[in-house]
Amino acid sequence: MKKNIFLLLLLSLGVTAYTQEVLKVQNGASITLEAGAEMMVAGGVTLDNGSTLANNGIFTIKQNGASGAADFFDNSIAAYSYGAGKFVFNSTITHAIYSNNNFGRIDVDAAGLNLGSNITANKWWLANGSVNTGNYKAIILGIASTDLEAGPSNANFLNSWINGNLRRYINPAVVNSYLFAIGGTTSKSFVELDNMAASPITGVQYLDASFGAKPGSDAGLMVSESGSQYIAVNPAGVWHIVPDNAASSGKYDLKLFFNGFTGLSDNAFAILQRPDLSADAAEWKVPDGSSLNPNNGAGRMVADNYALRKDIPVFGQFGIGQLFGALPVTLTNFDARRLSALIVHLNWETASEQHNKGFGIERRLENETSFTASGFINSKAAGGNSNLKLDYDFTDNNAYSGITYYRLKQVDIDGRGYYTQIKAVKGLNGNSVSVLLWPNPNKGQFSIRIDGTAGKKEAIVSDLQGKAVQRINITGNQQVNINGLAAGIYILTIPDAFGKNENFKEKIVVVR
Repeated sequence: MKKNIFLLLLLSLGVTAYTQEVLKVQNGASITLEAGAEMMVAGGVTLDNGSTLANNGIFTIKQNGASGAADFFDNSIAAYSYGAGKFVFNSTITHAIYSNNNFGRIDVDAAGLNLGSNITANKWWLANGSVNTGNYKAIILGIASTDLEAGPSNANFLNSWINGNLRRYINPAVVNSYLFAIGGTTSKSFVELDNMAASPITGVQYLDASFGAKPGSDAGLMVSESGSQYIAVNPAGVWHIVPDNAASSGKYDLKLFFNGFTGLSDNAFAILQRPDLSADAAEWKVPDGSSLNPNNGAGRMVADNYALRKDIPVFGQFGIGQLFGALPVTLTNFDARRLSALIVHLNWETASEQHNKGFGIERRLENETSFTASGFINSKAAGGNSNLKLDYDFTDNNAYSGITYYRLKQVDIDGRGYYTQIKAVKGLNGNSVSVLLWPNPNKGQFSIRIDGTAGKKEAIVSDLQGKAVQRINITGNQQVNINGLAAGIYILTIPDAFGKNENFKEKIVVVR
């Protein structure tokens, strides 16, 4: 039979006390552990409303026997702080905890810890057993990066992490990096915010982080980056990073650790963001002003076990976007302009190159049905590899007075080729219109961006019999999504792109 122990207890420096089975502290009673004092309870703790516990030492809760409970319940209504001491949950079972009060430090070295309320501590030290939050939060009040710490037996939080919701208070002007050791029941999907001191986030006191199932599907996903199209967000899950207030300024680098994810390929994945509560694939985007490392850089390879995006200014829901195909060359600019009645000048720029042999220049006149080669420029990168900005240009002898379409064919050292977006120019003194159409071929989804035209333009997608299957209004930059088309060839037309009765027209190839 368990005994209830009712007491007023003062433990002074250097004193160790052991109480057996259940410790119950009644209304009006108090327990005080001074610095250096230790107390161990076998069987669990219950604090009545109106009792107090001051802990500046070490308070250990262990199980009572092989199968006994070892829970901690504080029924205090008015919240207060227990002090700077440690509460150690140390058993071969899973503990339960309920309290409105602030802990100095919580050590978890057990089968687990189940939260029955939000649990707040200045520091969490995790050795063994996951902290299962359910609908509640594990809250870290301390702002030091080490206020979430793994014990020696828990390298990289392999054996103990926050299974659920974690809130961390931050001071990015001082602390450069914060780790959120979060995940699910069996998997760890950590979040790390880095490079925070360079441009500190302002207006934010804390961040709530969790990992869970991806809401919604990929229908409507239309995001492109550096000429490549994202075709899916990995279904293994998404991360939610939610501030108490929207950031008024600042940015950070974000690492998402994709433990257990499948279907990723080197250089063909990256972090995308959308509003936290969104289930709409059309709201995924590349955060404004953010960037990726070049191919094979940190956070671009599957073996890294994380995705990295730099200079992110916002928070919300984050996922791992998967690219249609990883381009071996990051093309940051491509333009074509007519210089005279006889000459068109092309120039382009790369931010990185991998195994690049060079660029074929191809053109198609508006009265032609296919592209033909106009020339080839060898890569300026030593051995075809570079992480530096490289500039290229080419002069095409072209006296055609109508519309000419240009594209580049980037060729790998092993002979594989990748096409860039299409640029179009018309005769002398005409507009230089650039149209981004990518990917092509595609799987029924593609992006359009048109520059060099004023006002709103209508784009028409037609089958080969001339029947319009979709109409899209384009104003500067329009993401276009086509669903439900059978595999085949379609025609994209932008009427009056170059002026009255001068249309942009290009084939779209849909593959399944």
